[in-house]
Amino acid sequence: MRLALTLATLLLLAVSTGAQAPPIRIGFASAMSGPAAITGEGVRWGATLAVDEINARGGIMGRKIEAYFADNKATPGEAVSAVRKLADVDQVDVIIGQTHSGACLGAMPVVKEIGIPMVVESCSHPKIRELSGKGGNEWTFRVALDDEIMAYTFARYMARQGVKTSSVLAMNNDFGRGAAVAYEAAFKKAGITLVSTEFFDPGQPDYRPVLTRLKRANPETILGVILASDGAPFMRQFRELGLAQKVYARGSLASAEFLHQVRDNPKIGDGVVEASYWVTGLDADWDKKWTERYKVPPRIHGSLAAITLKWAVAPALEIALKKHGKADRASIRAALTEVDVKDSPLGPIKFDDNHQAWINMILLEIRDGQLRILEKLPTSPALLK
Repeated sequence: MRLALTLATLLLLAVSTGAQAPPIRIGFASAMSGPAAITGEGVRWGATLAVDEINARGGIMGRKIEAYFADNKATPGEAVSAVRKLADVDQVDVIIGQTHSGACLGAMPVVKEIGIPMVVESCSHPKIRELSGKGGNEWTFRVALDDEIMAYTFARYMARQGVKTSSVLAMNNDFGRGAAVAYEAAFKKAGITLVSTEFFDPGQPDYRPVLTRLKRANPETILGVILASDGAPFMRQFRELGLAQKVYARGSLASAEFLHQVRDNPKIGDGVVEASYWVTGLDADWDKKWTERYKVPPRIHGSLAAITLKWAVAPALEIALKKHGKADRASIRAALTEVDVKDSPLGPIKFDDNHQAWINMILLEIRDGQLRILEKLPTSPALLK
């Protein structure tokens, strides 16, 4: 009787232990401080909301998930520290980030050295695709489209609208410089003359000097590589100086975040057309949950971090658990190569040999102080040939 009782107790303990499997740890790296801190705040909010959603449904095959955060300050050096903090101190199983291209490029060698998968949610420098997967870094994957893919698609659209000349205004960082190079080549291929290229420092308050130079160059259009936080003062001063050029954008100028920052005069952005891959309205339930919790419109980088978790990382975790019975770093990396989501809010998510997903590109317009979707354009490697 005592032996039978002991066996029963052991069986009960085994079942109980299985039911209480340790949580899967997911790290998020972004700029939590510095001039770009608004992006990191959005990532923290989006990640927290997405983790709560998943855990409320029982987690991933019964495994709860936990979120850990690290500050990369949007710089390459700090991104290395952020990865080491998440990998070595927090001991996460996978990283989502780094939001900013320079931080992504800085983080890539260390995630390869450590052997931890990193799924990029929004960094857009073309070199990330070139260096990932068969490019040498098997540990880096990217959901977001890069500037080269976006530039060739967007430039063809602009040419169809009759655009003949344009100037580029870009952030003076890896994101902006990478985009400027991409648009120079894309404009040439599309038959658009690049009149001038101007750079600005993120967070600067005064755009009048650069706007004066743009006015003097007199292009018929301006392509702005700019985020909402910089776009708000830029567009105010653009209107004040009386510039009349059509503004095309790449970043988050045509966004709910921008409209919230100019809510005293939301029509200030009227006519802006932006190339993006996320906008409010793609997932009405998400928009509602975000707004109810945080009392502001959903932010693009936080929403992209959440989509990357829900539609790329979570499916990979499920594949790893089903196929290998575990969700360690190597199993998750292998599972990411098998992810094949047909219809996420961004479109299909399946990683190619360079670990790049070919999601939809969305054309947005601000009209009467409101955002509207002009077109959803599929993307493919054929765009770059």
